[in-house]
Amino acid sequence: MIQQNQFKNWSNLHRCFPNQFHYPTDTPEVVSAVHKSVQNAGKVRVFGSGHSPNDIAMSNEALIITSQLNRVIAINKAAKTITVQAGITLNELNKILASHELALPNLGSISAQTLGGAIATATHGTGLDYGVLSTLIKSMTLVTSQGEILVLSEQDSPRLFKAAQCSLGALGIVTAVELQVCDAFDLEVFEQPNNLETVLENLSNCLQADHYRFWYLPHADRVWEWSAMRKPSGINQPQLTLPERWKQWYQNRLIGFHLMELLLYIATFRTNWIPPINRWYTKQQFTTPCHSRNDSVSQFNFDCLFKQHVNEWCIPIQNTAQAMLMIREMIRDKGYRVHLPIEVRFAKGDDIWLSPSYGRDSCYIGVIAYLPYGKATEHTAFFADYEQIMATLGGRPHWAKCFGANYLWLKERYPYWDDFQLVRAEIDIHHCLSNNYTERILGSVDSHRFVDRHKCGGLDEWMS
Repeated sequence: MIQQNQFKNWSNLHRCFPNQFHYPTDTPEVVSAVHKSVQNAGKVRVFGSGHSPNDIAMSNEALIITSQLNRVIAINKAAKTITVQAGITLNELNKILASHELALPNLGSISAQTLGGAIATATHGTGLDYGVLSTLIKSMTLVTSQGEILVLSEQDSPRLFKAAQCSLGALGIVTAVELQVCDAFDLEVFEQPNNLETVLENLSNCLQADHYRFWYLPHADRVWEWSAMRKPSGINQPQLTLPERWKQWYQNRLIGFHLMELLLYIATFRTNWIPPINRWYTKQQFTTPCHSRNDSVSQFNFDCLFKQHVNEWCIPIQNTAQAMLMIREMIRDKGYRVHLPIEVRFAKGDDIWLSPSYGRDSCYIGVIAYLPYGKATEHTAFFADYEQIMATLGGRPHWAKCFGANYLWLKERYPYWDDFQLVRAEIDIHHCLSNNYTERILGSVDSHRFVDRHKCGGLDEWMS
């Protein structure tokens, strides 16, 4: 979100006042913006849609805003590939793909992010046959802090490509991405209430669906399951009647949004109201099984309601049941008054160096703390205890969410951490792509310059 020279994220949790900012429209303009930024400000970061709840895109020095870096470069329908500029939002990309009867194979819960931001943080959807969005990259164009243009692919530059597929913006500015997509498809979705024990006991069967996720509803101690099978596209959905539209508005907007936000705001003064509010909301929204079929985008995405803190960690899939039972017990034992829901999703393991799903099929568990009408709610102790559970079970945090771990802890969780840092030191020689986030999460470039250019062979070696 942008107001004059103030830039803030969607949840208004972080803001910055850069001393210069640029709106490039193509790769040469990005090169020019990088040169000016480094020369005048010393450092530069990229700002996309600002949807991350943490400070990854914040800088009071120079920002490159990618809102105008959003064009389609090429579409190959036969090969099912599309090349686009990295500032395009997933919403825009989905519409373009749909017009060519194509689609992204998987999506997260929202599509407001830019493509560049989504791949930089290994954004994910759900489904054990599908990896994080970064696994869809076939090639990418990267502008380094020295203004060098690198075109990367797994075939031509495998090591640098693996580093750049999820780079947190620390290797350069991604200007264009070639993606492997698929034919457009519908999702037939079945949703139903259940209890946690039953869901966990049957989890292996549930995961046979093409896409599966569930939401645990604290204080109501219930689960809402969402299971989807892929179907050929082209089924025309009947138009809703006026009474049906009214019912949908009443259920989703009046009750599900406006009244819920009001109640949670009142509960900031009386936190003991949160458990009955959760139970009431569960009865209103999550009691009647339902079935639907529609295009993949409208089925994957849903309204995330109002401003919120979000913390999400990824654990080995075999630890799912233990994690959920420990989280439930922790909430009960410590008397936490927590907001619903706790979202549980699944992803295929990959070989991307800084992907939280590196080397293992994964379960992602996310917790939230709403900000009704922008008012902060107490969540620090709950988030800390949640992180402790996830860390104990082999967890790694989602890079785009709020989390407390720093690089001294994180470096032990990624087998290629040091390799990534060597590439970073090699490609960002003057430490120009840093901000408070990278200093906290990745550490200083200088702190990782333990192998000099001659010893590590230089950039040409990393490219090969």
